[in-house]
Amino acid sequence: MRNTKHTGMNMSLIKKQNRSSILNYICEVGPVSRKDISDATGLTPASVTQITNQLMDEGILEEIGTNSESNKAGRKKVLCDIKYDSEYLFAINIEAEITTIALSDLKGNCIEKINIQTDNRIGAEDFLKKIAVLVDKIRESQKKIKRCNIKVISVGICGLVDREEGISVHAYGVWDDPVNVCEILENETGYKTYIDNNVDAFAKAEILYGMGRKRDDFLLIKWGPGVGATIVIGREVYAGRHGKSAELGHFIVEQNGKVCSCGRRGCLETKVSYHAMQEIKPFQVGAFGDCVRNASGREKELFDEVLDLFARTIVNSATILAPEKIVLSGKLFSDSDIRKKVIDFCMSYDKKIDVNRVLYTSLSEMEDYIGPVASYVSEVIF
Repeated sequence: MRNTKHTGMNMSLIKKQNRSSILNYICEVGPVSRKDISDATGLTPASVTQITNQLMDEGILEEIGTNSESNKAGRKKVLCDIKYDSEYLFAINIEAEITTIALSDLKGNCIEKINIQTDNRIGAEDFLKKIAVLVDKIRESQKKIKRCNIKVISVGICGLVDREEGISVHAYGVWDDPVNVCEILENETGYKTYIDNNVDAFAKAEILYGMGRKRDDFLLIKWGPGVGATIVIGREVYAGRHGKSAELGHFIVEQNGKVCSCGRRGCLETKVSYHAMQEIKPFQVGAFGDCVRNASGREKELFDEVLDLFARTIVNSATILAPEKIVLSGKLFSDSDIRKKVIDFCMSYDKKIDVNRVLYTSLSEMEDYIGPVASYVSEVIF
């Protein structure tokens, strides 16, 4: 007897996959005809027409005219593109030092943005209520965007998250205890709220808007103020046991070392985090490059030891994971001299890990908010 229940589930999954394939392809190449979508995805013209028409009814896609090949005989191709301004969202990025609240369209074009100091002294709920007040402030200041077009809040936060339950399980350096971030923000703002790990979210931004549009596999490393990493395989963020990806900052690099925020001893973060390096010489996050360049004597030796240790960890990770590319991001990688030093140290161990394989993110100007945007777009819209 045919199992109609499972058949129905499979058909529903196939429809979602086909929809996702179409949207990801349009996001990757830009405006494109239905015929080209069919050729690229392998879907039948009828399926492409059905799905694109449905996406237009939902306001996600739009027709933007014909292609420029007007001299060619035959019917002109009508181009479809994602309607990035069909809705707006509040992208909130909570990290150990700075929290960003931004209003953005689906392409990551920032309409308005506020940065505040992350305050873990007042308690998680009070801090989230403070964020909710700033959401209302930005919403009230908007004159051109209709309130009904602002749909959701998307949160990126460091550490472990439970996306299904909307919970920050352990935000290293922010909160130690589980916090129901989505429930609190939904109650305070009235907006449906989603949550993701901040580094995973930024990897999704690389996939949709950055280097990942041309590369299927890469290792993303974020430095500052802590160390985060995410593995991308086949344009998908790899979620391992308990949803963890690549905990690069929690590689054990020192026997009986200092206690890390994760509870273990001797993690990489205890040596290379912003606060750890402050013990070598005080500096502001944005001035790390100047601090290293001006260091001398024992301070210079200690900074070089930190960069060399970080490079060794990157090389070891690349040896195990064999990523096509390694993408660097984060405020402590923003200085080109720092990146060069790290890559030089990498090459001293493995000549293949050079400037052709280690790249700097092209999304650095959007780094403080683009992750939550991409997380919402990839997980909900796409």
